[in-house]
Amino acid sequence: SNNCKKFGLYFHEKDDCCERPPQPTKKPVTYIIPIANRCAGRIIDTGKCCTDVAPCDEGEGDCENDDECGDDLVCGNNNCKQFAAFFHPKDDCCVKPSVEQSAPLTTVYEWGEWGPWMVSKSGKKTRTQQQITVKKNQDPSKSPSVDPNTPLEPPAGQRCSGRNYQGRRCCTPENPCDEGEGDCDGPADGGQHDGHEGCKGDLVCGSNNCKQFGQYYHEKDDCCEKPRSPRFRQ
Repeated sequence: SNNCKKFGLYFHEKDDCCERPPQPTKKPVTYIIPIANRCAGRIIDTGKCCTDVAPCDEGEGDCENDDECGDDLVCGNNNCKQFAAFFHPKDDCCVKPSVEQSAPLTTVYEWGEWGPWMVSKSGKKTRTQQQITVKKNQDPSKSPSVDPNTPLEPPAGQRCSGRNYQGRRCCTPENPCDEGEGDCDGPADGGQHDGHEGCKGDLVCGSNNCKQFGQYYHEKDDCCEKPRSPRFRQ
């Protein structure tokens, strides 16, 4: 569009010329973090950002508990997407208590389509990706009833019983878990993770799936389980 002048000064400034498409960049995507966000979640931050020593402000994450949020704020649950697209779906952000206790989150930010390639006067090729708001899928049904056969306490001798007992990431590549044990750090957690190496043999690390093995698990614990279909381990 309006690009002919670079081929010849005899063109009109509004002439559109045929040209070869710019070569796609091989550089990794760089996420631009708003200045207002000190902590931008597991995809961008390296290491733990929200801590009890340096608590997060509203709209920042990923937090683990209310102590990692500033005064009068609480740590939400998978709620960061309401603030920006660069957050991981499982990131927890600090919010006001009234917000966390209100109606379920229905609108979140996601990445839209990439814009066209633009060439600056210096010849640098860039393009941008816009944030868009989308409706989050909501399950209209009520919470399922509890299976009476699901244990309420960890079985005797179970090494990893979730963050309510041993904390997060009890299952590691050095000491992997059996089926029904957690918390493992799998691919669904994004950022730096262990893949499925925190689970023994052909088991895979699930996502928020531990409640099926025991009510004593935290709702966000990830447990080792049998793959639902034949697959290669990552």
